[in-house]
Amino acid sequence: MQQIKTLLFATVIILCGICLLTPKNAAIGDEVDDLNQQLDQTQQQLKDTISEKDVTQSRLQELEQMKQQFKGSLDSLQNNYALTQTQLQITAETIAEKETEINEIAAEIQQVEAEINHDVELIQQMIRQMYTSQTPGWLNNIYASQTIADFIQNMLYRSLITNNIQQELTQLKTELKTIKEIKALMEQIRVELENERNALVSQKNSLESEMTITQQQIQSAQYEIQNLNKALIGLDRQISELTQKQQAILAAKAAAALASTSVGNEEISKSAIEKDPPPDGNVYASFWTYGYPHRVGMSQYGAFGRAKAGQSAAQILQAYYSGVKIETREMPAKIKITTGSGTKQIQFEGDYLLGIGEMPSCWGAPDRGGIEALKAQAIAARTYALAYTDNGKNPICTTQSCQVYVGSSKVTGTCGEYWQQAVEETTGQIIIYNGDPITAWYASTAGGFTLSSAAVWGGHKPYVTGIADFDGAGNAYDGEKYGDSPWYHKAWGDEPWLSISQIADLFNAALLPEEYDDYVSQPERGGWNAEEVVNKLTELEIEPVTELTALEILDANGNSGANTAENGHVRAYYGTGKIVDIEASRFKFVYNLRSPGTDAIWTTRFDIITAAEL
Repeated sequence: MQQIKTLLFATVIILCGICLLTPKNAAIGDEVDDLNQQLDQTQQQLKDTISEKDVTQSRLQELEQMKQQFKGSLDSLQNNYALTQTQLQITAETIAEKETEINEIAAEIQQVEAEINHDVELIQQMIRQMYTSQTPGWLNNIYASQTIADFIQNMLYRSLITNNIQQELTQLKTELKTIKEIKALMEQIRVELENERNALVSQKNSLESEMTITQQQIQSAQYEIQNLNKALIGLDRQISELTQKQQAILAAKAAAALASTSVGNEEISKSAIEKDPPPDGNVYASFWTYGYPHRVGMSQYGAFGRAKAGQSAAQILQAYYSGVKIETREMPAKIKITTGSGTKQIQFEGDYLLGIGEMPSCWGAPDRGGIEALKAQAIAARTYALAYTDNGKNPICTTQSCQVYVGSSKVTGTCGEYWQQAVEETTGQIIIYNGDPITAWYASTAGGFTLSSAAVWGGHKPYVTGIADFDGAGNAYDGEKYGDSPWYHKAWGDEPWLSISQIADLFNAALLPEEYDDYVSQPERGGWNAEEVVNKLTELEIEPVTELTALEILDANGNSGANTAENGHVRAYYGTGKIVDIEASRFKFVYNLRSPGTDAIWTTRFDIITAAEL
């Protein structure tokens, strides 16, 4: 009976013309003859998958903790900065007051000093006059006196005057010494206040630098979290609306696919990322996504395809970025990069750009025909770095959270001369919109259609509005004829081939009203199992899907054979001539939460492929 059902399912799928059916060869070779060996491999893959999930969840927790630590550090720095600013203001006011006071005292001291010097000069003149007016010798003085009494009186008088003069002179010298000490003390006060001000200015500058670095660390951590939680998910609702449990599931799946948000430095073959269905004779279906991941801005495989079709770098960039110009401008000499060991400065054109590892260098080889794609990538990377760092003022990270920088190995490795050629022949060239460099987003594959930034992240940019990336004959530039991206049409996840019962369970979970979304995830993640879902549907008087016979994608107008989920539906045929339609966005949302392993539908364009070993 089971074989008849299996055969009936496969026959309906093949003959009814309802589904997008692409038979797959399920044979995997002689090495699977040993069933025990196959079981061991499967168990090991399961262990690896569980380990990968744990690592991903741990990484997310680390990022959240890191972000909180950075925020705590930033709060502390901002408090210290505010205190330093207050201290600096008080010190500046104190310096101004003391400066005024010191200047006033200095003026008074200068006046007193001048008066004392004047008095000293007068006394010295008196002394000189006294000595010059004396009759030489004491006998002459006696003879000059009329009486001895007069003589004695004159001598006493002169002695008194001399003593007074000496006392006054001594006092004036003491005052001069005191004035010098006061002046030295005031100068010391001035120097100490200036040192205090300089120390506070240095502390303020240091705090500003620390705050800038901390803010950049927060931004980098936040950006990576967004990559895990949002950008790759392609959700039909905002991540903030999801529960913490749902976010964790989606983030884990996103992390599994985050191995390459751009093409990277090396090409990946289709065989390396595709999996065959189980060779057990049963019917399986898989949901295949067009494009990867965010599809905003330049499609790198699309750029490669356009270059092979004869387009120049400028034509490629102006196709993906609307209303822009390519201009040559003076670039900053250096750029600051942030790595695990800290922030450092390197040459912008001669080091940083030569070390960007975002596109395979060998695309530029004459037999590959992609040198103009490399030039387009060089210009986009230069523009992105310029916009991200505010013309070199701020640092940029060296990972996929910003742009991948691999260093000198990029140009010294295989085909490195083509990347060096692309960078050097486009020196200083950037993408301009309304006079400013754009945020030149790019991703590996658009799947024939790029998206606007507003559709993905909610922020409108007039130069990234989304395009249909096809030639005049309807061939996608990143598809088989040109770029031939391994991500153009692909099933994502470690268990992409689903059984009839698994797909029916997904449909039933999607039939649940949204108020039950907390229970649509996998049972091992807190969701309901298949029986519980069916029981709830029955309780709500919603007919569950049983005896699934066929699948179909419908577009917004109800036409069959579509490969887009936007405003479309996924249709299930079951039982005896029964049909149920589910909004494609709803199905995709539930699929991403409930599908096994790291399976996910990443974009709004997807279709269904079936395979069977009969």
